[in-house]
Amino acid sequence: MKALCLLAYPKGAPQAGDFELRDLPDPEPGPGEVMVKVTHLSMDPMPRVRMQARPPMGPAMTLGAPVEGRGVGRVIASNDPGFAPGDIVLGELGWQEFAAMPAAALTRVEGGQPHQHLNALGPTGLAAWFLVDTLSPRAGETMLVAPAAGAVGSLACQIAAARAADISIVGTAIGTAQADHLAAIGVTAMDADAQWPGPGGIDLFVDGVGGAFHDRMLASLNLRARVLLLGFVSAYGEEGGPRYGNAAAILMKRARMEGFLLADHMQDADRVEAARAQIAAWLEDGTLQATERLHRGLESAATAFSGLFSDSPPGKQIVELEEAG
Repeated sequence: MKALCLLAYPKGAPQAGDFELRDLPDPEPGPGEVMVKVTHLSMDPMPRVRMQARPPMGPAMTLGAPVEGRGVGRVIASNDPGFAPGDIVLGELGWQEFAAMPAAALTRVEGGQPHQHLNALGPTGLAAWFLVDTLSPRAGETMLVAPAAGAVGSLACQIAAARAADISIVGTAIGTAQADHLAAIGVTAMDADAQWPGPGGIDLFVDGVGGAFHDRMLASLNLRARVLLLGFVSAYGEEGGPRYGNAAAILMKRARMEGFLLADHMQDADRVEAARAQIAAWLEDGTLQATERLHRGLESAATAFSGLFSDSPPGKQIVELEEAG
């Protein structure tokens, strides 16, 4: 089988040369395992954290092995009664054509197109839903989302607008295409290197950037602001992780700041299903626009992943290995 392997730990932003397409033996499913033909890969920035010798969280990815990451695929053989050939499943399948996975590590998905379960109907959409739910936006507030033109940020902006009347939303963008995308969904675009544009301050801050940007924006918080930390993409290539320095602003503005991990919200099956049903309904009636870009072929994953750290196309980046039947 073909697999895209991690050739070297990136220096700063990942480059296509950090990866290599290799021929590896086809995996064999053992007892309780399922053989999956990978059809789509999710391009997410978080795996970059583990592409270093001493990552700030999680084990380091193994050099020479297939890159680890979320994907969707079709079951072609099963040694577990819970799955049958033809089932479409979601899991950490890796950047490879085939994966032999424990059944417990896979989730069967139904409805929509398979790749949609890597975007609005899957963890991406649920992350956007629950981060907005955590912040509970109210009418007339001002919300900053950073980054805003990517998969989670783009959906979060739209969900916030659907849930709170007269909310003002500002989002960071890199390049004209991202700024135009934000304008099309009713979001005011700002450059991530700029100061807060105002007028007024920030009531809600969804921060996936961290670093110096985080510190600058905290200085513009309104009283009783709510800040949600969901990542630190500005430091994903740095050993030691994020560096935040402006915590005094939280004290002086009596703000609330907390971390966000989707896993905390996935324990309540009823809430998850209610969120997924509402997302599906909003996709159907046009309230939500789930923008995505399909990159063709396993070899395109390196370039698609590298683009996440520059001016990538707006929305969710997905690599299509094969159209699922």
